[in-house]
This record gives sequence, structure tokens and C-alpha cells, in this order.
Amino acid sequence: MKIVLVAVGRIREPYYRAGIDDYVHRIGRYVPIEEVEVGAGSGEEGNGRGTRTLIVEGERLQKALDRDKYIICLDQTGKEFRSEEFSDWLQSRMNESVSRLAFVIGGAWGLSPSLLEKATLRLSLSKMTLPHELARLVLAEQIYRALTLWKGEKYHK
Repeated sequence: MKIVLVAVGRIREPYYRAGIDDYVHRIGRYVPIEEVEVGAGSGEEGNGRGTRTLIVEGERLQKALDRDKYIICLDQTGKEFRSEEFSDWLQSRMNESVSRLAFVIGGAWGLSPSLLEKATLRLSLSKMTLPHELARLVLAEQIYRALTLWKGEKYHK
């Protein structure tokens, strides 16, 4: 199984980049992992709800996801897991021989409704709103934690 982190925008803050790089490296010891970044929308907000930006970003994300059948969209209203449950869920996908898991993180306006409809799973990291850079770091850490739980390693306390 390969894990793909697909996100809108680039990581600008060096401390986020360092943390994400560290966890991506750690994850790579267990399963192949790739990061894919698509450009953020122009910032044109249309009706004040980011409608045009969501459409543009959604199209860019969809192009990046064309070959992915198993899409996990990060969404505030999605399913919440405890770390152990997430590890079990991830292990189940491995047992099902899912070849690629694509985790999708939206930009400032979230993800387009059309992309959310295509998601195999909507995943919530928290009921709180997180900046997309922090969400990517937290997701990478939780994937790493899930893999260490799966292997019975000491990382998870």
C-alpha cells in the first residue's frame, strides 16, 4: 500500500515543513509515501464563501486524484477516530490490499462539495478548525502513530 498526501498549497512555515518531513521520513520506513501539492485558488471569493476558489481547487485536486480509488477527505464534519481505532482502520485497508490511500487536505475554504461526495471516507482530525499546514502535520503524525501501533512499537503511549 502507498499513502499519498494530497494538499492545496505549499507549506510556507519552516517549522511545519520540518515536522512534516520528519514524519514522512518515518512513515516511509513502513509504507511508501508521497506528497502532492496543488496550487491554491486565486483568492477570488465571489459571494464571500470562497465558491470560485473551491471550484478551482477542487478541479486541481481531482486531476491529482484521477488514479486514486480510495480517497479520504479531511473534513470537520467527518468521522473521528481515537488513535487506536485509526490504526485498526488503516490495518484493515492494508488487509483489503488497497493499493493507494489518498488523504486530501483542502485550503482555506475547505474542500469542494463535489470532491467530498467522491470521498470513500470523510475524516475529521478535530471538531476545531485547523490551518491546513497544521492539519497536514497532525495527519502525518497520526499516520505514523497508527503504523507504530500496528507494528507494536513503543511510540504510542
